[in-house]
Amino acid sequence: MKSCKLLTVILLTLFIYTQYSAATPHPDGTPYCKDAEYSPDPHPKIFVPCPMETTPPVQRRQNTANATNMFQITLTCLDPDKVKCNKVQRAFNLAGQILTGSLILTEPVTVNATYTNFCTSFNDCPTNGFLTLGGAAPARTIPLKDSDGKTRFFPQSLVKQINSQNHPQFSQFDILAMFNSVANFWFEDDNVPIRQDQSDFSFVILHELVHGLGFTSSWDDYINQVPEALTPDVSPVSGGAGTSFQFAEFAFDKFMVLTSTGQKMSDITDQLNGFSNGAGAQIRDINAFASAFVTSPQYQVAKNTFKFAITKGAMSFLPQGETNINNAVTLETSLNPYQQGSSISHVDFATFSKTPDFLMRFLADRGVSLGDAIVKNGNFSGGAVGPKLLKVLESLG
Repeated sequence: MKSCKLLTVILLTLFIYTQYSAATPHPDGTPYCKDAEYSPDPHPKIFVPCPMETTPPVQRRQNTANATNMFQITLTCLDPDKVKCNKVQRAFNLAGQILTGSLILTEPVTVNATYTNFCTSFNDCPTNGFLTLGGAAPARTIPLKDSDGKTRFFPQSLVKQINSQNHPQFSQFDILAMFNSVANFWFEDDNVPIRQDQSDFSFVILHELVHGLGFTSSWDDYINQVPEALTPDVSPVSGGAGTSFQFAEFAFDKFMVLTSTGQKMSDITDQLNGFSNGAGAQIRDINAFASAFVTSPQYQVAKNTFKFAITKGAMSFLPQGETNINNAVTLETSLNPYQQGSSISHVDFATFSKTPDFLMRFLADRGVSLGDAIVKNGNFSGGAVGPKLLKVLESLG
């Protein structure tokens, strides 16, 4: 949050899924999953084959032993201050308990968390008054047929809750999360009031874990260094004729609409896939696919769609079962120029400041503890997980 007295704007982000990357063909129909990795470059991801596997039902029943905290954290703390590392671990435990109390989880959610100096580890240093506090994403997203017949990528953490014995191969972790040790964090057990130049670490963890649970859109510019065209990610599809490519949405995208008309973003995905199923159908190299797409009629559709991403209030999330656009959740499209990692995959900052749904804005409030934020923003009975955020998470499954 920017202030004339404070020089650094605190940025909350998500891992934004490398430019188009190649995948090894699997003509037998083995599905591809997407694995995330942290990188200061746009769109870090790895396509990996994830063949079907079976999880024994006895093993799955044993997983639900700890019902008060269904989040299993594997923390790598690279800060030399071990006292601080202990505070980080306790904050993670608290965040896990908060989310467990708000959500219905039948399977543990595993988190690979790292607390490190972003500048030395990733060359992600403070620039132009902005400092990244942290980032998170589903460690693996898995292609599944959705209820409308379309294949979308679902966060592994949600796929596990389906409780199916047969499923695409899981990764070791469900969520990949990184937090910046350079940031001036306040911890609940500091035993002193939060200062105006500090951010509550528990607030940041909760925000990022929600991204890891699937509060993230696939819509972005995957082609241009300076964004100008919006599409879902391009994903390989295995088949008898070899690997082809499609624009593929995330689970979140099923519920995205254009606010002014109610048009589903999935309808625009279908228009874009007119290229995938037409001129692009025989292309077997992902970079060649991207180059050909830029010269196609569908690229103009992508450019027109991009305009909505930089127009305030233009995109919304319409929860499952809702038909009234007035009940939609307005997404962050007020940033111009477009900001990868902040635009779209957050709620609108102005709309949801000073409301119970403050958690998923792209900027964190400094000088305010999580507890005080809950009270000041309506004291919702669900705490930091506001009523509209609950609707979003319920829609995702």
